[in-house]
Parts: sequence; C-alpha cells; structure tokens
Amino acid sequence: MPPSLKILLLVLLVGCLLAPQSGTAAPAARPPARLVRTVLDNGLMVVAEERTAADIVALHAWVRVGSKDEDDETNGAAHFLEHMLFKGTGRRKPGEMERQIEGLGGVLNAATSVDWTYYYVVAAGRHFDQILDLQADAVMNSAIDAGEMDRERRVVIEEINRRDNSPTTRAFELLRTVAFTVHPYRRSVLGPRAGIERMPRETLLRFYQTHYVPGNTTVVVVGNIRATEAVEKVRRVYAGFRRPTPVRPGRPSEPPIAGVRRAAAEQDVRVTYLALGFPAPSVRDRDVPAADVLLYVLGRGLGSRLRLQIIERARLAQSVSLSYSSTEDPYLFTVFAVTEPAQADRAEAAILAELAAVREQGITEAELVRAKNLLEGEHIYETHTTRGRAFNLGFAATVVDLEFSEKYLERVRQVTREDVQRIAGRIFDPQNYAAATIQPGAR
Repeated sequence: MPPSLKILLLVLLVGCLLAPQSGTAAPAARPPARLVRTVLDNGLMVVAEERTAADIVALHAWVRVGSKDEDDETNGAAHFLEHMLFKGTGRRKPGEMERQIEGLGGVLNAATSVDWTYYYVVAAGRHFDQILDLQADAVMNSAIDAGEMDRERRVVIEEINRRDNSPTTRAFELLRTVAFTVHPYRRSVLGPRAGIERMPRETLLRFYQTHYVPGNTTVVVVGNIRATEAVEKVRRVYAGFRRPTPVRPGRPSEPPIAGVRRAAAEQDVRVTYLALGFPAPSVRDRDVPAADVLLYVLGRGLGSRLRLQIIERARLAQSVSLSYSSTEDPYLFTVFAVTEPAQADRAEAAILAELAAVREQGITEAELVRAKNLLEGEHIYETHTTRGRAFNLGFAATVVDLEFSEKYLERVRQVTREDVQRIAGRIFDPQNYAAATIQPGAR
C-alpha cells in the first residue's frame, strides 16, 4: 500500500533465462540481468534494475535510520539531518548541489520515517554519472554547515508549527504518545520544537557520523542503464566510504494495551477529530498481506465498509480513513474519523461495532474481491514509474528484504476471507485500544 508500500524480493537476478538451444549449436549467451542485488566489500548494498521504456533513471540512497533510533536528546535529528545532507560538502558549497541537479533537469527530494531516511534524484539516464557523484558526495561527505543549519532550523520549526496546527496530524501524534509507553515509536519524527531550537551542530554531526555508514546504506538504481553497469559505477564512487556500522541497542517491546487508553486536547476547531489505534503486526509478519486487505475492506474506496456504514447510512461522520504502515517493529492499525462533537461517542461506538463484526462474522466474497482488486491496482500504479519502483525496492531492502517486494502481490492474491477474519481477530480488541481526540475548545 502507498505510504507503507509493501515491498521486497529474494531474487538476486530476474530475467536471466537461457535462450532455447537448437541442434548442436552452442547455447546462446546469457542475457544481462535486469535486476541485481549485491553487497559491496564495505557493507553498502546496491539494488539495480534496468528499465528502458524511457531515458529516465531514479537514484535513491536509503539509510536505515529514523526516529526510532533517537533518544530524548536527539529526537528530530534524523529529519533535521535530511534537510542538511545536500547543503554542501568539502567539494561543493551550500546551494551548489541543488543548482547542479536542477541544471541537469533533475529532481531532488527526501523523506524521513520512524525506520528510515531516503534521498532521491530523478534525471535523464545520460546524466547518471553526474547525479551519482552528487548524491554520493552528500551521503559520504556532508559538511553539516553551521550557517546552513541555522537556516534549515527555521524551516524545520515551520514544519513543526504546521504539524501542531493540523488537527488531523495532532490527533495522530497524540495517539502515538498514548499507544506507546516504552517503545521509541512514541516519539515524533519531526521532534519537539524546543529540542530542534536548541539542537547544536555537534549533536547533528555525531548523529550523521554514527548512522550514515555503509552498513546502514542501500543505493537503488532503476531506469535506462544496465543493472550490472550501475552496480559497478556505484562500487567505484563509494569505494572510499569506510565507517563502522554501529551496534544497535535493543529496543524495548511495547507491552500490550490493557483497557482503553484515552487522551484529548482542545483546539480552535468546529468538529471533533477522533483517532483509534490498535497494535498491529510488523512488516515481517506473515499476516501483513491479510492486514492490508483488511484495511482496504474497511476503509479504501467508495465501497469500503466504514464509508458505507458510518458515513452514508448512519451519518455519524464526515469522513473516515484508515492507516496501517509496514514497520520494523509492531506499530498501529489506525482509524480516523471527523465528526460533530455531539456525535463523537456514537461514531466511536459504531466504528467499534463494525470492527467487531469483521472479527466475529468475517467479510463477504464480494468485499474480498473488491479490496484485493483495489489494492493490486494501487500497488501497480505506484510502482510503474522508475521513482515508484525504486522506492519499492529501497523500502524493501532497508526494512525487511527484497522477497517482500517481489512476492507481495502474489501473497495478496492468496489472501482468503478466513485470513482476513483471523487478522481482524488479532488486531481488533474492543476492550483494549488507544484513542485520541482533538475537540473544540471553550469559546
């Protein structure tokens, strides 16, 4: 699915079939591999796939570090560092990298999550050498310039302001603090405003030098370049990248939610924003495809169960949406609803009743088919571009393994009604969940 993007594969080479033989003629040469995965001698992983439909190449650098790798002092560092990586190196002044990539007609961007940070450049295939040199220079040699850090600090704080002013985002942030008591998933990816305001360069530099190491990094290349050629070019450019992989401290397991944990906050809004969170399996769990189908049954598309029951029939909410992200550790299956304040309790009860119905009675064959078709269609749409496919492979290689990417749709197609009911029984417990509301304040 989209932000979660279920992805990965166990295949090291795809499309390497021998040509048929005829008579006593020697067998035809093996065609070049279209997909290659390899680990360099410094520990950096390279995943490359050739796609020749257009002269485009997507170059991703994934680093296995996110907010879960922070503590209270460094909370927000992974995202802050994302803003800083391309702000100059020993070879390039601040602003030079962005200008060079723009001059090549390329696009540069990045994102941070609880588990990972990634950077991508998309450009014409003929510019691959240049964009690879630019990206590798940033990954290996970012200067973390003090002046640029002060400028980007203001940008990050503005993002935090938008987060705190958005009732939907604030409801989720509040839900996270209620649902997680010991696991680092309780921390915000953006971090607290006060922490970002006082974070010194030394803290960010130390975070960068600790986590941006070959053993934490995956470079993904998808587009109009031979996969083996891309791997060799990445190998040469990153040959001097030598930093030890840090020992990852064990993360505490979140204890089960006992009872209903609630939190509420007031804001200048006219409606109530309700978020319900249920502990859900991690990306390595065999029931992930079933959980995704469950999400589509309940909350994706015009025919989803919660839309039909809560919005159209009962008219208890203005909108209902669901979220379930693929994460290294167990996370949350969330239900969001926007409702009139006087109907908030009834809306929550109605949502719980629908979840209980799936848990106890299962779903229909028509619901299963609709959900699987919609899920497969969205997955194909998201991965048909070079950038989408590179994200798919990079996420998989970083968070789980490549088999997840290549086998995902096959496993979705194998999901049965019994699988959906089983995972609903695992996730939904009407007596044990977390709830957060953002509601109108006193006027």
